[in-house]
Amino acid sequence: MRSQSIPALPLLFALASLFVTPWMLNAQPSGGVTGDPTDPVISSRAANSLPSNLASGTTGSDRSLPQPGDSATIATTQVKLSLKALNDLLEEYRKTGDRPSEAHTLGAIASSYNALHQQQKAVQLFQAELNLWCALDDKKNEATTLAHLGDVYREWGFPDQAIHFYREALKTDPDPGGKLEQAAIFNNLGLAYFALRDKKKCLEYLDQSLAIYRAAQNPLGQARALTNLGSTYGFLINDPHKAIDYFQEAVTRLELLNDRSTEANALELMGGVWLKLQMQDMAVESYHRALFLFERIGDAQGEASVRKQLSAVGDNDSIASAR
Repeated sequence: MRSQSIPALPLLFALASLFVTPWMLNAQPSGGVTGDPTDPVISSRAANSLPSNLASGTTGSDRSLPQPGDSATIATTQVKLSLKALNDLLEEYRKTGDRPSEAHTLGAIASSYNALHQQQKAVQLFQAELNLWCALDDKKNEATTLAHLGDVYREWGFPDQAIHFYREALKTDPDPGGKLEQAAIFNNLGLAYFALRDKKKCLEYLDQSLAIYRAAQNPLGQARALTNLGSTYGFLINDPHKAIDYFQEAVTRLELLNDRSTEANALELMGGVWLKLQMQDMAVESYHRALFLFERIGDAQGEASVRKQLSAVGDNDSIASAR
């Protein structure tokens, strides 16, 4: 399952948005859950720590690798091609002495390596970017880069390190880039605590994140925070009834937003909670709705994950189509 991280602090460079993970599962791109030293219930697939599919919080996903031609493979190829262009730009900025553009470009390259699951390289580049912002005494961009480092460590599987960097980001600039970015950091802090199974801290930060998104009337942020809260109540606190309430509100919002990827993730997670309530028919319905959406967007890993769960509950149609 996956969790939903939220890119909290998107890179402030023209090309950076191409490389920041969309929700780091439902992690909110911080700037962006868990792995090797140095991505929980919310929405990140690769290592997010507990279900979500957490937008970044599920622990391990047993999804198969994408096959040639899958959208994930195509995206990886595009990132690799873009790295050359970014490195060329980096050299130009270094030659001209444009240090702010050099720093932003380093961040974009770091995000590209993170998307390729080369976290050690990503950490090195974000650290280089951080050093430049410190030298320039640019607190806002310093805080943003610290949050990006938190995202990398969380997705890499090191929630303790992630928490350190998120706290440093908030200490450096308590309102980094505005309230929505602060909400994303709170969301991803919640995911890190989810990975540590710290119920109190996880809820504390996810609730703060949701409150900010509600006050800002930001529907996508609300939906991702709601999904992560559903995962927390369903898989960490073991209150499935409350979890279903959060998931249903999230799905209702996502249907209006036409965000099929996040909706599919929420439906898959909700299916697992219906099983906890021993309501297999409702679980199968949720899984089928998730499968339909994953198929529509060409998410082969999502399809494989849902088919496996449908097979586990004895859904014959799914078993046949998976062969």
